Amino acid sequence: MLTYFICSLPIKKDRFSMAKKKKKILLLLAGGTCILDKQGQVFSVEKKDDIYAWQKQMPELSILADIETELILPEDENVCAKTWEDIARAIDNNILEYDGFVVVSKIDQLINTALAVNFLLQHFDRSIIFTSSYVSGATFSDKKNIISQLSQKHGGLALRTNLINAMQIADQPLPGAAILFGTRLIAATKAIFDLKGQVNLFDSIDDDFWGRVDFGINLRSGLSLPAQSTQIYREISARVFTFEDLPGVPWNFDKNMLDKYQAILIRVGPYQALDKDKQKQIATWQLPVVLYNYSAVSAVKGAIAVSGCTYNAVLLKMMWALANKKKVSDFAKVMQQNIIGEFI
Repeated sequence: MLTYFICSLPIKKDRFSMAKKKKKILLLLAGGTCILDKQGQVFSVEKKDDIYAWQKQMPELSILADIETELILPEDENVCAKTWEDIARAIDNNILEYDGFVVVSKIDQLINTALAVNFLLQHFDRSIIFTSSYVSGATFSDKKNIISQLSQKHGGLALRTNLINAMQIADQPLPGAAILFGTRLIAATKAIFDLKGQVNLFDSIDDDFWGRVDFGINLRSGLSLPAQSTQIYREISARVFTFEDLPGVPWNFDKNMLDKYQAILIRVGPYQALDKDKQKQIATWQLPVVLYNYSAVSAVKGAIAVSGCTYNAVLLKMMWALANKKKVSDFAKVMQQNIIGEFI
């Protein structure tokens, strides 16, 4: 049975007690910054000059921590591999200055962003928490309806509450990168989208959570920073071609198209062998090929079978391994190793 302890702010302080030193948190912004004020006006961070007005909408944050805010990616730009590298570099460069790190990024890429940073900063000596707003993008004309619906249903776009909760636990020891959204704190390695969720848009693939939000933030007892030595990497490659196999439907890929990529990831059915013709194609591609299914994968000559982790975890692991060939020389071997706790 899992046990939790409650992490919440004290309401009063004994006037004779020593004032507790505020935690120092670095807040990194990479999209996902949309927030509503009381009049329904939307604020986001498109440039550095927007940070003051945006952060002014959340005065609670300055009560919780001494916060330094840095813009990594403007709200209207797309998250890419360079974004992940920039986030990881900013965190690594500031490890001695801060007690913890909070990253705000676009909700549709939040799992990938958290995993990418986790693979770049393996066994990091500070906690890194990722969160987001329900919506992204600085152009709101095409989002009026969804913003109105979210405001009526939830009273806002969730970012204010998510950030308040993230700041409260950003200095607490966590085993790896985590996503905090709604009422759940989830290991990045276990996070999946919960498309049925109203408040919680993310779930844990095995229903295991590091914490829950109730009247305080209930962290699971026994959590700690990684015991292994920290490993820092600077690069990640997005040159992975991904697709899902449909039994009976032939593949038809142009060789010139595949030449643009460093590896191929195929989501396959559990326990189901690939068609013979497809197995022959894999042998001709001359690229690392990973076959993935969470439950089980039938072995295919020339391909690496991976199961027991999330799809996002295997994808970002491939991106990390491909970009660091000098340190990760045996791609097939490393894909079977448990690098950041991705195997469940």
